[in-house]
Amino acid sequence: MVLGSHGGNPHNIDVSLDLYKIFCTVVDTGNMSAAARELYISQPAVSMAIRQLEDRLGKPLLIRSSKGIKTTPEGGVLYEYLRQALLLVETAEKKYFEMVNMEMGEIKIGASDTLLGHYLMPYIEKFISLYPNINIKVTNRTTYETLKLLVSGQVDLGFVNLPIDTSNSLEIYNCIEVQDCLIGGVKYAHLAENGISLRELKEYPLLMLEKESNTRLYLDKYAESNGALLSPNIEFGSSEFLVSFARINLGLAFVIREFTIKEIDNESIFEIPVLPPIPTRSIGLVKLKDVALSYAAERFANILQAEA
Repeated sequence: MVLGSHGGNPHNIDVSLDLYKIFCTVVDTGNMSAAARELYISQPAVSMAIRQLEDRLGKPLLIRSSKGIKTTPEGGVLYEYLRQALLLVETAEKKYFEMVNMEMGEIKIGASDTLLGHYLMPYIEKFISLYPNINIKVTNRTTYETLKLLVSGQVDLGFVNLPIDTSNSLEIYNCIEVQDCLIGGVKYAHLAENGISLRELKEYPLLMLEKESNTRLYLDKYAESNGALLSPNIEFGSSEFLVSFARINLGLAFVIREFTIKEIDNESIFEIPVLPPIPTRSIGLVKLKDVALSYAAERFANILQAEA
């Protein structure tokens, strides 16, 4: 590294950081021999470095005597500021390698409540067990809100319900394929045997997510492509209530089978086949294209992609 300074000086200064380090070490140790041992270089190399520095700065920096080495007044001022600067450099290097070695760092994740609770949680638990010093910050938002956070740089990684409108600024990785399905409580258990058509759904109370969610948009498009319209009686901002309300027979609910498999017990909750069948879709990991991730965020993404 070369430090340059031109304003207000009679000389154009072109000094390497190594020369400054050698100078500070000589001042710290009090003699050339001790500085050479600490720096693992020869004493003549130390002496030459000090002469080069004094030549380039244009003034003596050290006073040699039988009692050792002291700084000139100018050398003392230079030393005080250089020592602070070198400490900052050492701190910067230390923090850098702590992050590279996963000893510190932060990951900012955007995801919905559903994806966080039913998909991401095991991966977060595994990651924390491997790298306990990495902080994970999760922002709970819908798919489109997560994408806005990603584009604005407020999160490193976004986990969203696919499909989404493609953008040249985004990289999308499929993590897991999921299947939307219809469920109902005991009151609607008879529908589980033969299923129900999309057109017949209008005869039953329907529980769905709000229109702002990508899952709702996907289901609405599926229904429209088959000549039907989904008109829910109750809309929710979060999917966590869908199963609970279906269990007490307040209506039929669309849920993700993979995230609800334990609740579909054929005693209080039943899966009801829908005709035509709902196409499968995916959960995706989204990051900004051509934007480097931190070591921690990249490691987290690699863990998910490897298992996907």
